[in-house]
Amino acid sequence: MQLFGEHDGANYQARAVLAVLSARSLKEMPENSWERPRVERWFNCREQGYVIFWHLSGKQLNIAFFRHRNSDWICAVEWEQGTINPPTIETMETRGKVYNTKWETSKDVKPGQYDEMADWIMERLEAFAEARKPRKPEAA
Repeated sequence: MQLFGEHDGANYQARAVLAVLSARSLKEMPENSWERPRVERWFNCREQGYVIFWHLSGKQLNIAFFRHRNSDWICAVEWEQGTINPPTIETMETRGKVYNTKWETSKDVKPGQYDEMADWIMERLEAFAEARKPRKPEAA
């Protein structure tokens, strides 16, 4: 019996979303490696997936994506919160904002629509980067 394998425990649909995201590039990637988006595992009982967290220009965007615990839908929860370590379900500060119940998510897609979820995540990452881009002074 193999005790540990290549499978990290995430749901296959979350792994598919991550695979699609891994094949894509952001329009503008920060030069500093500590300013690039990072990915870690997301653990919430039966919701096994990943969390992308990106600290950029004093703000941090977090997007957790996973297979929903009571359906096969792929879900994502997006929020801003600064953390030193990867955010977890225990450390996320969303009370009164997002994910108050297991049905409140930022984005849901039907089973197998992992490319649609990846598109949405890329749009959110691009919007976050664009909002933090230094603005050129307007000419007088």
